[in-house]
Formats: sequence, structure tokens, C-alpha cells
Amino acid sequence: STNVEHVFDLDAGVDPAVGTTMNVNPGDKISLPITVTNDGNGPDRFDFRLARVTDAFGVDVIWDIEIPRETLQELSPDTHQAFEVMMNVPDRVPAGEYTVVMQAFSEEVYPDASGRETRIRDSIVLAVTVDEFHDMQISMDPTVDNAVKTSAPGRVVRFTFNITNNGNVPDVPTLNNHTAQRDGDALLWNELPGMEVLNTWDVNWFIMRQVSADLVIEEGCTVMQSTASSYPEDACVYLEDIDEWRLPEMAPYETITTVAAIQVGIDAKLDTRNIGLKVVSMFGDMENDGDHDDSPAWDGENLDTNEFVVTLRLRAPNLEIDDIIMPPSTSSDVDSTIPIGIILQNTGNVHATDIEIVLCEYDDANDADTIRDIRENGCDEERVVMRQVVGALLAPDEGDDGAKQIELYLLYPVTAGSKGVYVVVDPMNEIVESDESDNVKPIPEALESNSPLLDMAREVVGKTALPFAVIVLTIALLGVVYLVGKGRRDEVNKRLAEQSSLVSVLADEANN
Repeated sequence: STNVEHVFDLDAGVDPAVGTTMNVNPGDKISLPITVTNDGNGPDRFDFRLARVTDAFGVDVIWDIEIPRETLQELSPDTHQAFEVMMNVPDRVPAGEYTVVMQAFSEEVYPDASGRETRIRDSIVLAVTVDEFHDMQISMDPTVDNAVKTSAPGRVVRFTFNITNNGNVPDVPTLNNHTAQRDGDALLWNELPGMEVLNTWDVNWFIMRQVSADLVIEEGCTVMQSTASSYPEDACVYLEDIDEWRLPEMAPYETITTVAAIQVGIDAKLDTRNIGLKVVSMFGDMENDGDHDDSPAWDGENLDTNEFVVTLRLRAPNLEIDDIIMPPSTSSDVDSTIPIGIILQNTGNVHATDIEIVLCEYDDANDADTIRDIRENGCDEERVVMRQVVGALLAPDEGDDGAKQIELYLLYPVTAGSKGVYVVVDPMNEIVESDESDNVKPIPEALESNSPLLDMAREVVGKTALPFAVIVLTIALLGVVYLVGKGRRDEVNKRLAEQSSLVSVLADEANN
């Protein structure tokens, strides 16, 4: 009888259209069509496995390569099976050369070409080049901060972000900001960085530093010039001459926690504003083979991972002295009062509480320089002659024609002479308003006593009469003291003279 030896021989290959040499990016999913043919003379229940993945230095690395081993079948001689292997390139992998080795195994051992007993029948070796990949990302942890905040003109609003270099090479990112204008329900974003129409606004950046286990501080950026020969290695910088914020060099897959402090302009309109914050790779955008998903557009699907939109809802009252109700007469007796009517409005979009209103007294009435001084420096406390506090003034609703108003009266205490009086709302500037320029209004006419000149004279006499009487009494008292002292001195001198005369007589008698 003849004994025919069972020869195990497998041939494994990858689709030539894919090839064994390829360039990939981190996170790519590569489909590898594999074909295994049984070139032996008997059936073979083969197996196909990943042998190893190594980097350029021969060090094993871990890649996720999916082989559908459960679908592999027994092959008869001269038959084959085609299947798909999915190679998942890691999301975080340094750029460089990698080798992927996959092997086909027979169900039993059989000598190879060198005579070594083995089940390995064939190998597929892939030369994979991971290209340089640039991907800057900005994100916000919803458990730490909120992208929508309510604020008021003049305030500083802080947003905390995580900025990540998701590329596989070091990068030095730049921090930009963009603005948008509303067109109906749509936002039209300005693709060029800058504050544009929000020219009184500003954005400053900080790095969060972990000082200790329970202490985190904000570290400001170093102010420098773009022409500097070197920059700090571990600090952000603000290039003053080109108005550019720049983070320190970030290693691949490094994350830095930052804070964007948005200074709302004091003249900001009470509206909802959107600010776009963008982290830009030093290698450019997708059009320059830089950041793979950095496009100029911001809308819809074009909002890239390196872009983030924050929303500021500006809410503030706006207190305005709409009108002054003049009294029937602008003069009265000294120490009496003159009622001053005030129409106070709130034209903002939120209520105001504890509104202080004062009457300030100056020498000149309705004087432009005085009004300017009060607006810039406030009203001096010694000039406040009447004060009143309004508990609250609501924001206007749809039926209020843009303003909620109240009418109130302050009693001006009349003093001698003629005075200029000014109504000042919130003199200590404790209420944040959308417009502070309409908080001062002068009484159009001077308020005075009935006989200003005569009353002033009486006041002068009244002020000087008492001091003059005190001086006269003091002089009289000094005169009395002088006369009493002079009398006593004369009496003492008289007694001394008598005593001297008596001593002389006694001395003469003794001599005789």
C-alpha cells in the first residue's frame, strides 16, 4: 500500500489594491481584505492571528486589530477563504514607522522550509507609517462650568476650558476669539479673529496651576513682543505688538486647563451675545495640511473641535431720570421745604432694588461743569441735603412701552440765598447699569429763600453776633480781673508802707 503524506501549506495575502505599505493617521480604521489559500494536499482547519505590532525601535506596542476568527472555515485543497481584518489605529499614537505582522496557522504542525516543526504556514508583514497629525481641541467640562452665563455691562465673566493637543507631535497653539452678528435666527460669524463691533470688550487668558492638593490658582500670561528671541517654556505669553495669546509648547496628547476672562464693555447693549473661542495649531488649518478639522467656517457641522461658542445673556437695569416736576414756587421761607417731583424710569431688562436718590446743593444752577463733575466723581457727602431710597423698580414688560416708571417727591430744605440743586440717582454707583450717563439731572431753576440777600445778611449777622458777644464779655471780664487785681495790689503796697514807717519809729526810740 502507498501512504500519502498530508502536506500542510497555506498562502496568505492582502488585497493588492491595499498593499502592504500604507500611511495612516491616529484614529484611522483601515479595512484589510485578506485571502488564505490551501495549497496543501488535504483539508486544513486553519487559523489566522495577529503576531505583533512594533515601532521603529522594535518595541512592542498595543494596537486593536480585529480578526474574525470565529468565521474561519476548513479549507479543502486548492480552495481559499476571503475575510476582512479591521486595523484600528490608536487615537493616541506618535508619528513614525510601525510593523504589523499577521500569521496563518495550519491545524497541525508541519516542517517549514528550514525543517522546523511549526504550525505557522505564512505571514503578512505590513509597513505602516503613522503620519504627523495635528489636532488642537477645546472643550468644557459640564461638571465644572457652563457655556451660557448671565452678566451685565462692565462685568468680567470667566469660562474654564480644557485645551488638548490631540496631535501626535508637539504644538504651540494660539488662542483667538471671534464675534457673530445676528441675522434673524441665524448667526453670521466673522471668520477673521478679533472683537470687531465689540471693540470695548476684551478677552484675557489664564492658565490654571495646581499649587497643592487643594489649591489651584490662575496664572496670567507674560506680556512680551513677537520679536523676542525666546519665550518662557512653561508659561503662556501675550504678544502685545500683534495682540496674540500663545500657550506654551504642548506635548502630544497633553491637556492644559485655561480660563478665558471676557470683559464685557460698559456700553454693551442689553442683549444675548455669542463669543467664539478658538485654539489654532502652529501648523495651520486643514487647508495648509495643519489641524485636520480646522476650517474657517463656524456654522452647523463646520463647528470644529478647536472651536467653542460661549453665550452671554446681558441683564441689567437702566435707571433714568425722565423728568423733573417743578414746584409751584421755587422760593420759600428759610427752614421750610420745597417739593421736587421726579419721574424715575427703568428702561433695562431686569429690576433694580435699593435705589438711592439724593438732592445735591451747589452754588450754580444747571451748570454743565457741575453736571460733568458729578458724573465723573459723584456728589460730595457734605453737599447732600436730602436722601431717599426706593425699594425696587421692576423691569418693563410688553405693555410698558420700553420703560417702567414711578413718580416720587423729595423735599428740599430751604436755606438762605439761592442754590443750584441736582438730582442724582445711585450716587455711590452700587447698581450696575447699562448706561450710567443718565443718572444726573439738574433742577432747571435755582431754589432760593423768599429774600435771598436779606436772608443771607441775617444769616451772616446770626453767625457773627454770638462770637462778637463772647469777645465783648471776655474783654469785660478781663477788665474786672484787672481792676480787682489793681485794688488788691494798692492795698498791699499801703500796708507795706505803714509797716515800714512803724519800723522806723521803733528804731529811733531804741537809739534814744
